Amino acid sequence: KQWYQRRVGKQWYQRRVRGVYSLQFDGRYVVSGSLDTTIRVWDTLDGSCVHVLSGHRSLTSGMELCENILVSGNADSYVKIWDIRTGSCLQTLDGPYKHHSAVTCLLFNKKYVMTSSDDGTVKLWDIKTGEFIRNLVGLESSGRGGVVWRIQLDRRRLVCAVGSRNGTEETKLIVFDFSVGAGSDEPVKDLTFCESRE
Repeated sequence: KQWYQRRVGKQWYQRRVRGVYSLQFDGRYVVSGSLDTTIRVWDTLDGSCVHVLSGHRSLTSGMELCENILVSGNADSYVKIWDIRTGSCLQTLDGPYKHHSAVTCLLFNKKYVMTSSDDGTVKLWDIKTGEFIRNLVGLESSGRGGVVWRIQLDRRRLVCAVGSRNGTEETKLIVFDFSVGAGSDEPVKDLTFCESRE
């Protein structure tokens, strides 16, 4: 078990947190993803837990925070979008096109969410409606060891760190250039990090 601790003046605030696997901090709020499947929002001004976000069924493998919007990916294959000010879940990215295995990485802006998984896919979603837009990447070895571990991008190129679950394949960096053959790939050009994110 781990402890959250903060000193305000001469007072230390300390909170016990079980098995933190992911963490975000925006300058005031700390968001911790725990082994107990919950996500907790902490106010660093007084050390209080202002919200407990429940809904995932496994440990939170990754989170991204921008302003009041938090996107969380989980070992249960689901992605959720939260408002940390109200503690409400805005969207759950699921349905017939959801990931079939653990979410490994995610990015988002004001329009889209991009997610990767150890099912070998990278998916694009509408952040406001939660609707699936398209698969950006689908590895041929998907389901048999192909894993997209991490993703990063600029306005036109997507970089994927690709490997295997059991370590039998070396991790490779694959660059996809979506400026080639524009048209159906048009939404990808808007995928940049939130402007206010430090």
